Amino acid sequence: MSTKSNTPAMPKVDFDAMISLHKSNLETVVAAQKIMFDLAQTMAKRQSEMMKDMFARSESMMKGFDGKKQPQHYMDDAKAAMEKAIAEAKETMDLGMKAQTEVVDLFVKRATANFDEAKSIAA
Repeated sequence: MSTKSNTPAMPKVDFDAMISLHKSNLETVVAAQKIMFDLAQTMAKRQSEMMKDMFARSESMMKGFDGKKQPQHYMDDAKAAMEKAIAEAKETMDLGMKAQTEVVDLFVKRATANFDEAKSIAA
């Protein structure tokens, strides 16, 4: 009778490589959080600036009200204010999309690296 076992050999696990992989994953999450935090700060600052500007324009319109001006003048002012608000909203949206794209790119690169690094963990 043979003393050899028919069970397959357990693969050796490189624990240093596994820890390195998890450390890299964590660093990617931290980098993504920083991007989103920076975006939140930028957007809050921009919204604050927009609100201050809007209040200043409203105050100026109220102080500068002149019954002798033609309604078209007020319509032109309103149109300019609306165009500015739309441009600012687009700028804010673009900032959000850029940050989101950066985060997705980080995670895609990390996932790709994980596949390559996982091969070295169980050799």
